[in-house]
Amino acid sequence: METNAAEVKKKRPIKKILLWALAIVFILLTAATVYVSRNFNSLLSDAIMRSFNSSSISDVYELKFDKLRVNIFSGNIKVYNVLLQPRVKPLHVYPYINSSVKLRTRKILLQEVQLMTLIKTGKFELKRIELNNPEIEVILKGDKYQIFPFKDTLADKNQKPAGGKKFINAFSLSEFEQINASFHIINLSKGREFNIRDLNITLNNLNLGQKPGFDFFAIQKAMLSIGSLSVKMNSGGISSAQLKDFSFGADSVDIRKSIDSTIFKFKGFSTALNGLSLNTADSLFNLAVKSMDLSSRRQSINLSGISFKPNVSQAELLRRDRYQKAYISAEVGSVQLQNVLFDTLVYNHKLVVDQLTADKLFLSLFKDKRKPVDKKKFPQYMSQKIKAIPLPLLIKRVKATGVNLLNIEQKPDGKLAKVIVSRGVFEAKNITNLPTAKFLTVNTSAYIENKVNVNLTLAFSYLRPEFSIYGKIGKFNLPDLNNLLAAYTPAKILKGTADEITFQGVATRTGSTGTMKFLYHDLDLDLKLKNTKDWQNSVISFAANTYLATNNPASANTPPRIVKFQAQRDLNKGGFNIVLRSFLAGMKETMIMSKENKEAYKAEKKKWKLRNKQKQE
Repeated sequence: METNAAEVKKKRPIKKILLWALAIVFILLTAATVYVSRNFNSLLSDAIMRSFNSSSISDVYELKFDKLRVNIFSGNIKVYNVLLQPRVKPLHVYPYINSSVKLRTRKILLQEVQLMTLIKTGKFELKRIELNNPEIEVILKGDKYQIFPFKDTLADKNQKPAGGKKFINAFSLSEFEQINASFHIINLSKGREFNIRDLNITLNNLNLGQKPGFDFFAIQKAMLSIGSLSVKMNSGGISSAQLKDFSFGADSVDIRKSIDSTIFKFKGFSTALNGLSLNTADSLFNLAVKSMDLSSRRQSINLSGISFKPNVSQAELLRRDRYQKAYISAEVGSVQLQNVLFDTLVYNHKLVVDQLTADKLFLSLFKDKRKPVDKKKFPQYMSQKIKAIPLPLLIKRVKATGVNLLNIEQKPDGKLAKVIVSRGVFEAKNITNLPTAKFLTVNTSAYIENKVNVNLTLAFSYLRPEFSIYGKIGKFNLPDLNNLLAAYTPAKILKGTADEITFQGVATRTGSTGTMKFLYHDLDLDLKLKNTKDWQNSVISFAANTYLATNNPASANTPPRIVKFQAQRDLNKGGFNIVLRSFLAGMKETMIMSKENKEAYKAEKKKWKLRNKQKQE
């Protein structure tokens, strides 16, 4: 027992000695680590400033920061309260620099920095950069913006900046992350201002460099998100814009910038946004989009909650315009573009889409006919308007369902004429401004006053201002057309039934010709001809109220009147007006025939009687 007690006593001092030795080593290592870290902090601060000051950027910008912390084991560096701003007086003048950037951030994290390389050579080699809550202000001037000094790759190979400093010719980085940045961009040359909040950027495998004739930027994977964006513009078609929750992602981005051009290449990109709102340059109208989703992988663009509305009252709009003008308000539930060739759009600046579909479309139009018509305005037909679009495009098919239209016109006497078109379906094919021998075809089906079903087919030529017309209307009560007639004629239908209406013709730049088959019975028409001037200026010129055929055919023993019509186009109005004039001209010719149609009808009656006689024999 005594021997065991002695052995325990001997072991305890040895353990104490070892513990004390380890504690002393730990303290020494800690002290050494603290000493080395502090010295490293100082050495790295000097190295960072030396690296910055050795570049040509330091001629134009100054870099400041409060403190630096380094983890010598991981190679991570944290730099606090960083400020990069333009110098009040540049150390060397680069005449081509016309813009500037100012960056302030609470913290920058540099990960896996090659510390010894940085200390010895001042060269940055690292894996990742993270910026926390930076505030960035950019001032842009001139047509081509240049913020930093650059090396002219087409000039003398021995070109060097002043003071023996170095141009930044290449830079690579595995990861870059910017968190909750705020951007303020002022474009002085174009009169535009951008405010961006909660901007987050993540970039993988970033490479920047120069080659003869161009600069290049390559990113393997890019993600960008914006909490909110507001824009103000003093020029262009937009005065202001706002959006929120914007995101953009791409599998790869390649940018090549030369003196006179910039080429972008994207792969696998997508973007989405909510709450887009744009105001036109005159601030009179607002375009809003509730949400948008775009994907190059799916080759699709989806939009919802689209609206185009005035920001001011109708009275204010009328006060601003001297001449007649159609004021439009529109709402669309959803729009989908399918099989969009994004590569063709990005690289060839050409829009090619297989199909565009829209649903729940509501249009409201108002025109004050008390105002004079602008005689210097000559609207083109749909095909000519499409050809005038500067962006080359081909949309193979457009289809809209749930189309509703409210057309209101204030007549010269102050009264309002309203036409309601509902349950409409619209389909167009071959919408293009590319060379083509095919026609632009438009098919519509809708209900006037929710009672009269109208089917209309138009085929527009791209080669000349001309299109063909084919229309068909099923059976309905003729007084149901009174709201339509009230907007364009002094006529009112008291009673009658339309059994069938079909008409077809060709509209040229100045007018139209065609034929109409209008079958009806028990027609009673009231023509108000008190104001001769208004009558002469009405869309359709009913000859007189002396003779009116109340039935077509007049009896079971007579053929129906199928008439030819002519309508003169009002050159100050668009394509729909000549379609309507053609329809009303055909109705008028059926009810009160011209001399030519009377003679043709007499000849047809003779043939009819002859055929009936031959059948009886």
